[in-house]
Amino acid sequence: MAHRHLPLAVALVSCMAAPAAAQSGVGVAGAQVLQLPAGSRAPALAGAYTAGYGDADLLFYNPAGAAALDRAVSVAYQSYFEDIVAGSGAAVFRLGALVVGAGLVFLDAGEVAEIVPDPAYGGQRGMETGQTVTASENAARFAAAASLLDDRLRLGAAAGVVSSDLAGIIRSAPFFDIGAQYAVRELTVGAVLKNLGGAMTSDTADDATLPTEARFGASYQMILGQGGLGAALAADVFHRMQEGTSGLAVGLEGGLMATPELPLAAVVRAGVSVEAADEFLAPLRLGAGVAYGDIAVDYTYQSYDVLGSVHRFGLRWVRR
Repeated sequence: MAHRHLPLAVALVSCMAAPAAAQSGVGVAGAQVLQLPAGSRAPALAGAYTAGYGDADLLFYNPAGAAALDRAVSVAYQSYFEDIVAGSGAAVFRLGALVVGAGLVFLDAGEVAEIVPDPAYGGQRGMETGQTVTASENAARFAAAASLLDDRLRLGAAAGVVSSDLAGIIRSAPFFDIGAQYAVRELTVGAVLKNLGGAMTSDTADDATLPTEARFGASYQMILGQGGLGAALAADVFHRMQEGTSGLAVGLEGGLMATPELPLAAVVRAGVSVEAADEFLAPLRLGAGVAYGDIAVDYTYQSYDVLGSVHRFGLRWVRR
């Protein structure tokens, strides 16, 4: 890996290796893979998806949203820099009154230079040892959801396992999500508790607490005129328990929406997320999507400031 990309790699690996700690602040929690954007459409909306709708990626944001689906599959992939990649896949299907699903998200940091505290600077600076280490994380979850009150109220829960492999040190932990949505005409509100659990443990490394998070969100869909033109606005407020930080995410989508007469859709998206944890990120995300019938292709752009830009591509299928 080139040295000009080293700060991002170090940041990712440091988050993956973060030990449990009593104080608050960014980097306290481990399991960075549970905080990375997942899916295809949601990242362009800055992750404002607690009240989201319409695809299998809801498993990563609020399992309750899956209750409005019959069958759906999604995959997404993002290359950061050099060997660092991330991606996700999810699928849901209906079993009578119950909707069940499974999702997987992964982060692979490839090989990065090993850096240890430099005693010449009292351990306040790092120095390379000349060795390289590998780092990866993944999280698998299984979810179930159901709707009540003529499909206005949706309830869902997910259980999963997150694991990391940092230079051969393997840690893992179970986690749980629980959420709800309530829809009234074009407005949907949602709430979710994510990543509930203890800590990632290992016999050879410190424990790393899970990044437990509470989110409340709302989304509003509107038709702007004839011909299928429309827009959707989404917003989330969230609080990360271990870090003690809070934030706001807002996303907007607009363009040609699919109708029964014209199954073609073409939209542009923009999202802004403001939080202390975005140290390496510019707050703005931009994206676009094209759909025909049951299939949609999505793209998201995001800047990593001086390190450059990254691009996410995704594919969604929904049986309507």
